[in-house]
Order: sequence, then structure tokens, then C-alpha cells
Amino acid sequence: MPDRSAEARLAEYLAFARERPDLFGPADAAVKILLDPADIRAVEAEATAKVRQLGLSESGAEIGIVTRDPYMLFLRDAVEFPDGDRRPHTRAINRVGNGAATLALYEGRVVLTRQFRHALRRWSLEIPRGAIEPGETPEQAAVAEVSEEVGGEIQDLVAMGFLNGSTHLHANGSHLFFARLSTVGAPQLAEAITSVEQVTVAEFERMVLASEITDSFTVAALTHARLRGLI
Repeated sequence: MPDRSAEARLAEYLAFARERPDLFGPADAAVKILLDPADIRAVEAEATAKVRQLGLSESGAEIGIVTRDPYMLFLRDAVEFPDGDRRPHTRAINRVGNGAATLALYEGRVVLTRQFRHALRRWSLEIPRGAIEPGETPEQAAVAEVSEEVGGEIQDLVAMGFLNGSTHLHANGSHLFFARLSTVGAPQLAEAITSVEQVTVAEFERMVLASEITDSFTVAALTHARLRGLI
């Protein structure tokens, strides 16, 4: 018989699936999430044997809610692929939701943040970006992030669509915007932004081509702005 902790973990996971059906569909999904307890246990058993062979912790085969923290939710699902293969698949969900990223121009120059990214353990040049807080619209979030991160005031704002992040792992993405600013101020030190940098559009494009700028939302915003004739 499965131990009590395993039963509690499975019960929590299945209850979450009932609460958030939007995260477990659609009905015609090519990668189907298995929610029958017997199917889940069978996937766990096979995955446990594999992690043992690799010398890894058996917890790496457990299906369920791996981690809940104030910002992220990590799930490990039992899934079935179109060829019939069944195995665990992990995904990350931002508990706040999607974000807003803004390619902003001040006096014809692109405004970038120089920010230290913990996950990368290095500096990154990016356009202002942040989460859409509860009750905010994407447009309101864009205005707030530009103000907070670079001290900028937006004169006009243009929506440029949506970009998903790492689609193999993350369920969230960011709304993209273009803006022209009337002011630029100080960097947001609380977010490890140490400087606000302004570059010409030509220099911005050169930096992207040279992989000096590697943030996907920044590169995507440049692409959208070019295709829309905004820069």
C-alpha cells in the first residue's frame, strides 16, 4: 500500500487539478495529463526505478505539487505523449501571472536597464519588465514598471502583442509594449538595477546581433517594433 504521505500528496494534487482545470487541459491536448490515481502511481513507479539508476533522490519521481512559494508554483505531472509514452513532466507557473515589458524611447534612444539576474548569476541588459499585479491591466503594469525601474514617464504607449517565455518549462509570458518617454530618472536598486542606459536604435540592434543583449523579451520587443514600423 502507498504510504500516508504519498496519499496526502496525491490528494493535494488532484484537489488542485479540480480547482484549476485551466492548467490541466485542453481536452484535445497532444500531451495529456493523467489524473487517474492508478495511472499516476504506474508512472511514479517506472520513474522511481530510473532515478535510482541515476543515483538521484526518489523524490524526483514524485507526481504532484513539488514547490509552492510566494512567487512560483512547480508541478510534476504524469503525462502521456502522442506515441503512448508515459513519464513525468515538470512545469513552472508564476503565481502572479503574466508580465509586461516595454521597449521605451527617450529622445530617440532606447532605454535599457543593467540588471543583475540571480538565475543567470550575471548582468543583463533589458527593457523594463515586471509582473502584472492583481487588479492591474497590462497597460497599467507597463506604466508602473517603466516608472519604477527607470524613473520614466510615458507619453504614449502602443501594445505590441504577447510573448511566451521558455515554453518547455514556463506557463507564463509577457505583454509587449512600445513607448515614448518624456523623462528618465534613477534605476531601481531594490531590483538590482544599477544603471539606466540609453543607446541609439542602431547600437541596440548591434548589441542584439552580437549577443550582448540576450533577454528574450527585449529581443522580441525589438522584432515587434521593427515589424510594426515603430523604430
